[in-house]
Amino acid sequence: MDEPGALWCPSPNYFPGRRGERARWIIVHGTAGFATAEEVVAFFQRPETEASTHYLVGRDGRIFQLVREADAAWGNGLVSRGHDRWWGAVGNPNYVTLSIEHHKLRRDNGDELTEAQKRASFLLIAHLCERHGIPRRYADAQGGITGHFSLDPEGRSYCPGPYPWDELFAYLASYGQPDEVGLTRSLAPGQRGAPGTGDSPCAELRQQLAELREVAAAFQRRLINVELELARLRGQERPPGSRTPKRSADC
Repeated sequence: MDEPGALWCPSPNYFPGRRGERARWIIVHGTAGFATAEEVVAFFQRPETEASTHYLVGRDGRIFQLVREADAAWGNGLVSRGHDRWWGAVGNPNYVTLSIEHHKLRRDNGDELTEAQKRASFLLIAHLCERHGIPRRYADAQGGITGHFSLDPEGRSYCPGPYPWDELFAYLASYGQPDEVGLTRSLAPGQRGAPGTGDSPCAELRQQLAELREVAAAFQRRLINVELELARLRGQERPPGSRTPKRSADC
């Protein structure tokens, strides 16, 4: 598992490795339906689906990882007419992309992200950019972040649907920079502070604070998972003779 706090739900649908390529683009998707995030996970875990994603972000902020970042998920197979020009020289885009699905209830992907979903998505994208050296900007020929519509405007013009792009890039621009009281924002564990902080005691304290924030974020995601599981189990405690609720996918 690559992302701290993510739930590991492996899918069999992927290419091992990247054939000497590296991830240069992050592709944002919407699920276009499904009642729960667990249903999306179960869909991608079926071999006959022949599709997958690296990550799924639930409406409650949970993050599921289905394919390791070192491998190529089956998320961006078709490149159709009208695609952004650089995809024509890429070959199979799955070898150079990281895919993030966002659970959306509407079949047309018309629903907005929830606040929890948005926060989780932004931080995940920031981490992916750090781990893979992906530019923290809208995609161009060198790399970056875009939606599925960039590759397949004929079949996926509605994917991911509404996404807060301006907020994302504003977040990425300030990610890891000093905030109003001089502390460093949202640094990943092991990352140095902002330029100019050096190895002073203040820099070390900023680094420790950033690492504690990461631990707290991971703990919060785990806490959400436990609360949801407790709620599910309570729902199954029904009087004798009542219908047993359908079981969601295990992952």
